[in-house]
Amino acid sequence: MSAPWYFADSAASPKGITADYMRALAAELGRQIDILVLPKFRIREYSQKNRIDLNCYTSREWAQVSEADVFWSEPLFISKNLIVSNTAAVKSLDQLKKQRVGTVLKYRYPALQESFNAGTLIRDDSPNEDANLQKLDASRFSYAVVEEIHLAYYLKRHKSSKIQRHGLVIEEIPVRCWLRRDSPLKISDLNRAIAEVKSNGTLDRIFGKYK
Repeated sequence: MSAPWYFADSAASPKGITADYMRALAAELGRQIDILVLPKFRIREYSQKNRIDLNCYTSREWAQVSEADVFWSEPLFISKNLIVSNTAAVKSLDQLKKQRVGTVLKYRYPALQESFNAGTLIRDDSPNEDANLQKLDASRFSYAVVEEIHLAYYLKRHKSSKIQRHGLVIEEIPVRCWLRRDSPLKISDLNRAIAEVKSNGTLDRIFGKYK
């Protein structure tokens, strides 16, 4: 996870969109919260050892957890993956045949996997979203897959970027929380808190800070 979802700073508590909305949910629930920043491969291990109760930047498409172990919340928001270009706007996948496409190492792109397997699209992995966009800006390739919020944050900081602001939407994924089934927190209470931060504008204000 990278900015604006999470800003790495070992000397301070976690910052970024995810930390902001986690704290907003905790406030609605009237609970204290400790936010742990973990690599993906550690999340399941920590859950199984009862060291974390919930994960609120995940989805059924991404998570490597058993449905028998967790409850799923209502969606917090929709994550959109786009294909963007540093030249002309992308209208269809047909434009990309046999092209290298910027991607993030170990990220899964279900909508493109068949094309990657067939070799009609060629993955060019970067360590994170920011590096992926920097390579696109440097014309290392002409197309990249990027999450919509990250793109907006990148373009806000790079006014002279050649990257097109609008791209071809290839995936829209509901981002949810999973909650360990034996957690003392009730899924109904978590869903109530999610509904409240969405309806009272808190979530929109959090996202607005980073666009």
